[in-house]
Amino acid sequence: MRELRRAATQLAIRQAITATEGLPIGLQRSVISSLITLTGSIPMLRWKVRENMRLALGRDAPAQAESLYFRHVGWVLSRTLPIFHRGIEATSVPQEVKFDDTVSVLDDAVAEGRGIVFTSPHWSGQEAVAAIISRRHPMVMLVRQASTPEGTTRKLKWYTALGVETVLRPSRASTIKDAVAYLKVLKSGKLLAITPDLLADPGQGVETSIFGRPARLHGGAFALAMSARAPMIRVSAQWRPDSSVIVRFDRASLAVPPRQSRGAPSRIARRIFRQRQFPATGFILVLVQKSGNLTAERRCLQ
Repeated sequence: MRELRRAATQLAIRQAITATEGLPIGLQRSVISSLITLTGSIPMLRWKVRENMRLALGRDAPAQAESLYFRHVGWVLSRTLPIFHRGIEATSVPQEVKFDDTVSVLDDAVAEGRGIVFTSPHWSGQEAVAAIISRRHPMVMLVRQASTPEGTTRKLKWYTALGVETVLRPSRASTIKDAVAYLKVLKSGKLLAITPDLLADPGQGVETSIFGRPARLHGGAFALAMSARAPMIRVSAQWRPDSSVIVRFDRASLAVPPRQSRGAPSRIARRIFRQRQFPATGFILVLVQKSGNLTAERRCLQ
């Protein structure tokens, strides 16, 4: 079933790219936004979104979560395809993404000259927002390898359209060679963008808690920040009704008492994923118990 779903998704992506390639940007945005609005009016889909919100957050699920979700999806998709075809500078995204006063936290960390381990969860649209941040401070995105040549070509075009550098995250476990590549990015003073919210297999990774639920995440990002003594910055974003995106930055403490250094990556992971501003991050991680194993489903909220 998972492979069938993946194949259907890839087919839909190919068709969407082909169908919109020759359309003016304004027409692309209006057509996609209209389609998402229509989709968001389907009762079964709205119920499914609400149910995922309830599973993730319980009573903390905000009112009108379904409407916020589809509004966010509309924003993301109506910007993604124009970016892919024309580049981010040709779209409205640079004018829509705005930083609040916490951008000084990022500026100060960059000024230390040790690079930045820049972390974000997988809320849809995070790469477009990161591309705007990269205009202020150069960023290198750590991206996963595509499973097919077609996917690789599409990824390369996407990141070129965003105007950012990339370094590949191997499908296998990282080697010393990979770690050296990441350290070179930090040594150059750039931001190394990592999405550290992917779940590790049972018994692997580091322990943390997301929305009050236990989870195990890959610990590479946290260990990298500690070994390089690089500041770790986390980012959140809030989508406004006027289509603007307000971006907030804060710095995670890497300080760990010497007696607790053995479990330091887990402690840092818990700090990174301590949810203080829901729903500002616009990210929901639903942990589903299946045969004793944790699996994840992601849903954007806002």
